Order: sequence, then structure tokens, then C-alpha cells
Amino acid sequence: MDRKDSELHFTEVDLYETVSECMEVLSVNAKQRNVTIELEGKTSIVCGNKDMPKELVENLGQNAIRYNNPNGKVKISVGTIDGQVALTVKDNGIGIPASEQQRIFERFYRVDKSRSKATGGTGLGLAIVKHIVEIHDAKIELDSAPGVGTTISVLF
Repeated sequence: MDRKDSELHFTEVDLYETVSECMEVLSVNAKQRNVTIELEGKTSIVCGNKDMPKELVENLGQNAIRYNNPNGKVKISVGTIDGQVALTVKDNGIGIPASEQQRIFERFYRVDKSRSKATGGTGLGLAIVKHIVEIHDAKIELDSAPGVGTTISVLF
């Protein structure tokens, strides 16, 4: 038995269902910030801890909403990329400069310190995401450009 199985109780998790459950809270936050959010995809089973994928989705979704522009859009997709189950969160928000992209998964790191009070973030969300990704032996991919937006994909 794998150590993580005994400590974290890994089981089959429908990633699409997990995202669907998160959409109510994410939609409320998106509406408050005048951002549109949508979900697309299909049932996609991963082996994981039943609570951690929810935290992963909430952190990625909240960031996509928080660092967006008025009338912005967030699209969350669940499906497959190159044969792997994938969760993709794409926004057309402020984006992340290339020079900052390597550091955004560090604890307490914030790209734009001046936005801290306005956005309410702690700088922990993406560090938590990275930790969850590592526990699940998954891979995270980031594509971002200032003024264009950010796409983060987690491949299980």
C-alpha cells in the first residue's frame, strides 16, 4: 500500500462533479466582481483524496476571478489532454509577467503587492495548489501574458 493512500485515503473522484459542486460559490464571487464564469467538460475520474481536488478548484477559480477585469471571463474545463485527465482554468484577466511566473507557486508570494488589499488574497492559494498537485503526482502547466490572461492546467 502506498503511504499516501493510507494517510490521505485516496479514492476515485469525478473531477467534473467536483468542479460542478464548486461552481455555486465561484459564480457568486464572479458575479460580485462582474466576471462571467462557465464550466465545460465531462465526467473524468482521477485517483485522489476526495477533499483536495475541491480545494484545488476553489483556489484556481478564485484566483481567475480575483485577478480578472470588469466584464472578464473565466472558463473551467474538465476533460483530457494527451490522454491525461485535465482541469483547465482560463481567464482573460491581468495576466502574469514572464519574470514572475516561476515564483507564483511560492508561499506568500504576490506578483503585485499593491493589489493585496484590493483583492484580499494572502499569497497562499497557488502554494496550496502546488502542494495538492504534488500529492496527486500530477503536473501543472501555466500559460500567461500581461493584459491577455492566464491559463493553468493540472494534468492527472
